Amino acid sequence: MISVSHDFVNKLRELGYTSLTPIQKVAIPIILKGKNTLVIAPTGYGKTEAAVFPVFYKIYTENSVPVSALYITPLRALNRDIELRLKKIGEKLGIKVRVRHGDSTESERRRVLLDPPQLLLTTPETLLYLVINEKYRKLFENLKWIIIDELQEMLDEKRGYELLIVLERLKRISKNRIQFIGLSATIGNIEIAKKYLGEEVEVAKIDTRKDIDISLTIPELKKEYVDLSVKLGLNPEIIARFKKIEEIVKNEKPVLIFTNVRETTEFLANELSKITQLKILTHHGSLSRDVRVEAEKDFREGNIDALVATSSLELGIDIGKINVVIQYMSPRQVIRLVQRIGRSGHSVNKLSKGYIIPSNDIYDILECKAIVDKLKEGYLEKPLIEYKPYDVIAHEIAGMVLEGYSNPKEIFDIIRSVFLFSDLTEEEFTEILDILESAKIIKREKDRISPSFRLWKYYYETNMIPDSLRDYLVIDHVTNSKIGTLDEEFISALDENTVFVLGGKLWKVVTIEDGKVYVEQAQLKSGILPSWFGESIPVEKEVALKVYEYINRIAKGEEIDLPKDTFNKLRDLVDNQLKRGYPLPSDKEILVEINHDLIVIHSAFGTRGNNTLGAIISALLSRLKGIKANYRSDSYHIAIATVIPIYKDDIIKIVNMINSLQEKDLEELLKIAIKESPQFKWKLLVEAERFGVIDKGKDIDISSTLLRPFIDTIVGEEAVKELIVKNYDLSILSNELRKVSWKILEVPSFSPLAKEFLDKLLVFRSSEDKPIMLEVYKRKLLSKEVKLICMVCGWNSNFNVSQVPPRCPKCGSVFLTVVDLQDNESIQIVKKAIKGEKLSKKELKKLEELKRISSFYSYYNKYVAIGLSAPGVGVTNISKALEKLREGEDKYYEALLDLERRFIRTRKYWH
Repeated sequence: MISVSHDFVNKLRELGYTSLTPIQKVAIPIILKGKNTLVIAPTGYGKTEAAVFPVFYKIYTENSVPVSALYITPLRALNRDIELRLKKIGEKLGIKVRVRHGDSTESERRRVLLDPPQLLLTTPETLLYLVINEKYRKLFENLKWIIIDELQEMLDEKRGYELLIVLERLKRISKNRIQFIGLSATIGNIEIAKKYLGEEVEVAKIDTRKDIDISLTIPELKKEYVDLSVKLGLNPEIIARFKKIEEIVKNEKPVLIFTNVRETTEFLANELSKITQLKILTHHGSLSRDVRVEAEKDFREGNIDALVATSSLELGIDIGKINVVIQYMSPRQVIRLVQRIGRSGHSVNKLSKGYIIPSNDIYDILECKAIVDKLKEGYLEKPLIEYKPYDVIAHEIAGMVLEGYSNPKEIFDIIRSVFLFSDLTEEEFTEILDILESAKIIKREKDRISPSFRLWKYYYETNMIPDSLRDYLVIDHVTNSKIGTLDEEFISALDENTVFVLGGKLWKVVTIEDGKVYVEQAQLKSGILPSWFGESIPVEKEVALKVYEYINRIAKGEEIDLPKDTFNKLRDLVDNQLKRGYPLPSDKEILVEINHDLIVIHSAFGTRGNNTLGAIISALLSRLKGIKANYRSDSYHIAIATVIPIYKDDIIKIVNMINSLQEKDLEELLKIAIKESPQFKWKLLVEAERFGVIDKGKDIDISSTLLRPFIDTIVGEEAVKELIVKNYDLSILSNELRKVSWKILEVPSFSPLAKEFLDKLLVFRSSEDKPIMLEVYKRKLLSKEVKLICMVCGWNSNFNVSQVPPRCPKCGSVFLTVVDLQDNESIQIVKKAIKGEKLSKKELKKLEELKRISSFYSYYNKYVAIGLSAPGVGVTNISKALEKLREGEDKYYEALLDLERRFIRTRKYWH
């Protein structure tokens, strides 16, 4: 039993802390004993105070000198919240608390050094710069405690890996033994979290599932929604979901609504604002800090009914009281659902209440149910850990050189002493040093490392947080209308003529320039699969297996706890699958459907597992048939397309190859496939910046020859390593693939379950798309206006292109020329020519051009006006298009469209 000063306790009581929460009762005694401690408890249980009270007590009773304690949080926004709370406690106890991060003003930064606090709040990134500052290092000699908030954010991110090495450096700076305390609401791998905090770590834990009430809500489709859908141009099911959200918000406000991607966030907020009276704002990482802070303030003060957010509000930023959380569509992971729903009822003995509203897609519905059921089972996804990331090592070598380390062996030993980097080899370390030296970041002389001229720039400009991705505007050049936005990483995988899905339609890239992607509606060709802007949150195989379990239970006639209409819809789908003679995929059998040049594989390996299997099969298929096989996958399926037919025997051979190859051979095959993927090009650029071999922010195309030399270096190796950890699942190569059987069928048409996937992927469209697109293009051109000038009398006037006269209304001449509405210079040139006045060389050239147009006009009339109003069409190329009129008007418009495409593609090369 540890006795605590009554004076200290009384001061806390005066601040309103009259009793301890359950987690505080468990954690405080452990921390007071000086043990490294992992504190796990739901949001609102007082984890911060559980860590800070015992640390403050020690500072209070021992008169500890600055800086005794560091409080590290992953977000600057969290720092703002915690600063207010901790300063209030600190002032009562006579303990200084200050903040130092990237948003700190110059005066705040000076104050930290002139009047240092006992407890300093900071972020992992700012700590990178503080530890190389001599004045801060002097203060850090007094460190006794380091508290890491939201520890789960550090476990599977490179910023967290780098923080580990920084913490090791701090241990060597401090004259004291440092006690580490980690705080989290959700930890998927407690053993890894303990290793992060050092040796002999004790766990203080309250069940993270606490009192969570989650309702899987599938709104009823009413007739009024069908009628409303025609008026609003929205799917009736979407309107049903919006009406359900409106009902929940009206009854439960204030409400926090989570989506997975910002496009959904913006769509949801915009449409809800249009069709309801709700006051709604958005919150996501692409918004400026000021906009986000204002939205947080409006929510806190009750000025809005609901806030629609991405993961930007998953962590414990204080936005005031949250009665209910709505998750719109699947959260993809149990751990995310716990984190998000935990934002409501933000205190002890309060129920965390949430609703999940899935989309109309059957796999989304079953996935939501699987996640809720896996939560009840106590399942949480494990962090995806990358061991010894080379780019982190490179940046830390730079940091240690700046700190004053010069002996490479000493640097190597410090890095290797961290558990995540313990198997770093001397050969790998030397390769990283070679890269840094070649990039003029360090110099090496015998057994000594010293700074080179690019060291400071590299260290300060490089961090391991993924940069905010630039947005590209997607424009349909046929209608000149905005389709949506795509981020830089997705754009990096697109080339001219690439087909992708956006807004439920297929689009083909015409060109990419100046932050814009010009597209037109597309049809799929044999061997091509569209790209689509997927979600970055992977569904793990444990959730995917649960979904397949439901499908098989329904087939056996078992009831699944879902609304009656939804269950009946699922049962009808499964019954239809079986009645038509198609088997059901399961956790023990992979189903392969082959239809000519398209294959659908049903497999329950989750997002990363199916991506792995898709890459392996398509690579082997390419080798077997000597053609390029294209694949796309989701958590439950893989589609593979080729330009030639594929047969059952081909897939049997590939399955036999997979079963006969050693795990290491399959892994090498996967690495080769990754290096040929569009994602690798983007990741290679990112890694080239992180290693400092190219300047950060330099405008380099991902296909640039500057990047190619790094593919087979440690830079390219790191790009592959990170992609494997985040996007692929090597465990299926050693375990799952050996356990399953394969059912391979050649089918005349795809099964009902396969069509559910293909309908999303291929966005099947009618063969009438092209005429429709041409009709839209016609309307665009026919809405244009031009100026007509008579070459005989000089008359001029403005007309809509479809209403131009065949002759001059004044003199009857057929020689009319066509110019832009703003072109008054041509009028003066024509009038000077009529009067016989002398023209300059430039004017004579223009007059010849106008005469040539008038000669076309005398024969083709309005078609000349229409053609010249199309971008990229001029006197030099309109004649080719006009010749197409012999084959019909449509052929003329097709020719104009082709000229416009060519113009859009080539104009970026003109300057």
